[in-house]
Amino acid sequence: MICTRPWKYFQINSRFFNEKEGIFSKIEIDDLIPEKWRLSQQCDDGHSIPERFPVFIKPEWGQNANGIFRADNTEELTIVRQITKEAQIKYLIQLGATEKLEFEIFWILHDQNPQQFANLTVTQAINHSEKNPVNGVNNPNTVYRDISEQFDEQQKQILWNLLGEIERFGISRVALRADSIADLLAGRFHIIEINLFIPMPINILDAKNDFFSEWKLVRIYMKSLARITKARNRALKEKAVFTKIMLYDRRSPMLNYIRNRL
Repeated sequence: MICTRPWKYFQINSRFFNEKEGIFSKIEIDDLIPEKWRLSQQCDDGHSIPERFPVFIKPEWGQNANGIFRADNTEELTIVRQITKEAQIKYLIQLGATEKLEFEIFWILHDQNPQQFANLTVTQAINHSEKNPVNGVNNPNTVYRDISEQFDEQQKQILWNLLGEIERFGISRVALRADSIADLLAGRFHIIEINLFIPMPINILDAKNDFFSEWKLVRIYMKSLARITKARNRALKEKAVFTKIMLYDRRSPMLNYIRNRL
């Protein structure tokens, strides 16, 4: 038995939490990404025209692709801005990645070795119905395929070393686009999003998993999560991560309105 307080989980990535804003700011986290992998992204001023399309307009904080819009031209961008201009939250505009394939890399840090992972999975997000889709668990056209078994331990280590150029988050899911697995391992990709709040191990959603397979995976990840929670740096001042994010959602009726429409 590991014996740790489960609510302390929210302290694992708390040093990246903007306590004043009450969010994990996409802009601040974006600054951690090396320029070679970073997509152009900034706060939407409501009138600038991007250098190219498509672009994605998204709240500075959100989960599971909630509130994200895609605009393929200036006319669509104008329509999106009419929807978001009344929002009480910041919206960002991000250039779309040009690579063909989308991958989700999930990991939990090793509790005894902060330079190594306890779990690392690679899942491909597949959407044959839309061009430049907003993939997510709420998109009925998106399916997830766990391809972790296509990577041997050496290749996983290569991927881990690459992502270490960003940060050794305690738990994270990084969405990125590359043209192939070979390009992914060679570091030729662009990062779409980094999830730090409650990053789901999205490989569980692979349709090939039955109930018992899902339950086995959940047990593995929960054990690693309990261990890293217990091993967290207790010298750091604790932050009210969960409470402030819940308050942020409640004071953002526009974001909730958009969520209900999607």
